[in-house]
Amino acid sequence: MTADFDLHAGTTDFYRDPVYYDHEFRNRRADVAWYVDQYLDTDGPVLELAVGSGRIALKAAREGAEVYGIDLSQTMLERAAERRARLPKAKRGNLELARADMRAFAFGRRFSLVSCPFNAFMHLYTRQDAERCLASVAAALAPGGLFVLDVLMPDLDYFQRSPYKRFEGVTFKHPRYGTPYTYSEQSAWDPVSQINQMWFHYDKAEPEGPGPAHYVVQLSHRYYYPQELQALLHYAGFEVLYALGDFEGGPLVGDSDSMLLMCGRR
Repeated sequence: MTADFDLHAGTTDFYRDPVYYDHEFRNRRADVAWYVDQYLDTDGPVLELAVGSGRIALKAAREGAEVYGIDLSQTMLERAAERRARLPKAKRGNLELARADMRAFAFGRRFSLVSCPFNAFMHLYTRQDAERCLASVAAALAPGGLFVLDVLMPDLDYFQRSPYKRFEGVTFKHPRYGTPYTYSEQSAWDPVSQINQMWFHYDKAEPEGPGPAHYVVQLSHRYYYPQELQALLHYAGFEVLYALGDFEGGPLVGDSDSMLLMCGRR
């Protein structure tokens, strides 16, 4: 089934329109607050992988943390830089941005904290991708440093949905076009690669107004089971210090939505 999955589109489509991206996740705050607390508790600069539009890094920089953010998406980095320019002048230097692949990056310094927030690790579609990323993280961590990441927990009921059915969502005012659109989603799960391919459909709800009549955005997520991810971390030289099931400090259990791991070097 993965032969039909467009992993390039699944890695890039979702991040082509950072204005819509910021609108979509404007009310997602629990992870931002949790990561910002970790950044502020860190002695020295933090390295954030897949910094995106800066939803976490910008808040941390505003509150005084020093953050280096990398991302592969130029459009997201430009959005982050645009938003950084709106910070108070004294805070703008707290966030450095660079275009880099989280599978292969290097800095001339080490960090006490490296983070990979908001399911970004799920864009590592193969074991080799994950191993390369973890090797780069290990090289970037200072002695005694922490690596923190979160991914979605596998949801077997969700994976069993028909790939031929579109599940209707809400009608909303599109932040870029100012026109009402109706959202729907379909997805297909491949149990061998553990990749879930999603197609987000946007249909104009009214014929008048700017914007295309219909467009589709793809997103690919590679799911990791808890013991599998802990094994990958172990053989990359990490140990899991804490495993949480949410951003309020709840335990990791079978019906947790997310898996949040705090790791140190062995």
